[in-house]
Amino acid sequence: MQAVWILCLALTMMATVSPGQEINDEIELTRSIIQTQRQAIVTAAMQLTGEESQTFWPLYHEYREAMRKVDDRSVALINGYAESFDTMTDEIAQTMLKEFMSIRQAELDVTRKYLKRFQKILPANKVARFFQLENKLDSVIDFELASEIPLVP
Repeated sequence: MQAVWILCLALTMMATVSPGQEINDEIELTRSIIQTQRQAIVTAAMQLTGEESQTFWPLYHEYREAMRKVDDRSVALINGYAESFDTMTDEIAQTMLKEFMSIRQAELDVTRKYLKRFQKILPANKVARFFQLENKLDSVIDFELASEIPLVP
């Protein structure tokens, strides 16, 4: 659970960066901290055998890289939202809504793709545990972001 608090702290650091600072550097640092803590949580919770570990971790890293590409789009969307917050129009909002839905679909597509692959190397209960962990960790991040991002004006 300490790792979850570190995730929250890292996200708070990211959210408190003023616009004049190097936001992208802060975001990358925060993402690195989150990834490290995410892997520690997964390691502790998965209880993998030696044989399972050998096949799980390479696939896990591949999965996280695929999700990172989707997360890059989310970061870009959040940055775009921040940049256009004071000048938000219906057209900008509509474009952002389309991108938001596209990002959600991409997350689902990656999850579906890797679910099948994880099922080939792990028992169903461990695959379910893994995706449950992913969901919980993503929920913590989403909650923190939601608390920091203001509603559309």
